[in-house]
Amino acid sequence: MDETKIFETEKDKLYATGQSVCLEDKRLDTAQILKVTHISGTFENCAHTEYVTLGYWNGHAYVPLKKDVPPEAGDYVHWDGEIYLREGQYIYAYFKDVADGEKMKLRANGEWIRW
Repeated sequence: MDETKIFETEKDKLYATGQSVCLEDKRLDTAQILKVTHISGTFENCAHTEYVTLGYWNGHAYVPLKKDVPPEAGDYVHWDGEIYLREGQYIYAYFKDVADGEKMKLRANGEWIRW
C-alpha cells in the first residue's frame, strides 16, 4: 500500500520596509514532486481593496494562479486547484503595499508525490 505524505507549510514574516514583497516557500530539491491543492495569503492590515497574488515559480518565471482582494479586511485570499511542482520550483504570495511592521502570512497544503 502506498504511503501518502501530506504537505503543509506556514510562512510568516514581519516586514520592516513598507513596500511590496514576495513571500516564498523553499525550493524543491532534486527528484521531489509536490502536488499543491491550496494556497492562501494575507498580511495583518490587508484591506478589502488591496490585492494579494498567489502562485508558483516555475524555474524561469512567476506564474500567478489567483490575484484577488480579501472578502473582509485582514482575511486570507485563497486558491484551490491542483498543480505539480518539481525541482527548483516553489509557491509564493505577493503582497502589494505592505506597511512597516506588518506580518505577512503564506499557507499551503497538498501531497508529496515523491519526497
